[in-house]
Amino acid sequence: MHHMKLFASGAVNLDLDATAVAQFILFTAFVVLMKDLIFDPLLKVFDERERRTDGAIDDARDLDDRAIELKGKLDTRMDEVRREAAADRERSRAKLKELESETLTAARAAATTRLDAGLGAVEAEASTIRKDLEAQRAKLAAEIASRVLGREVQS
Repeated sequence: MHHMKLFASGAVNLDLDATAVAQFILFTAFVVLMKDLIFDPLLKVFDERERRTDGAIDDARDLDDRAIELKGKLDTRMDEVRREAAADRERSRAKLKELESETLTAARAAATTRLDAGLGAVEAEASTIRKDLEAQRAKLAAEIASRVLGREVQS
């Protein structure tokens, strides 16, 4: 019983009158009304925003992964194109050198032919001039001797 006395002496006396009950009912109605009008729509907005944000982040990650993949493919293709271009340049250089060599050989052959033809023509003309000089040598010698001696000399 002694224990019962302790509990009885520490008990709180609540005086529930009509005003307290009315305030409790009004507060409960306010909470229910606020829940339907503000809290639930606000929580839906927050959830939607988080869902969209997460979706946008996932989309951005997907796009980033796709961009990395495309860049890798582009780099690989660019390396292939560079190798092909280098091989084409090398083939063009080799062909140009070959063409240059053929052109120089043909030009040398043409020049040698013209030089030989020119030398042949000069040689023939020199031979003709020698023959003419040989034929006229006796006549020229007689004429020179006639001028030097001052009298007519026969060839």
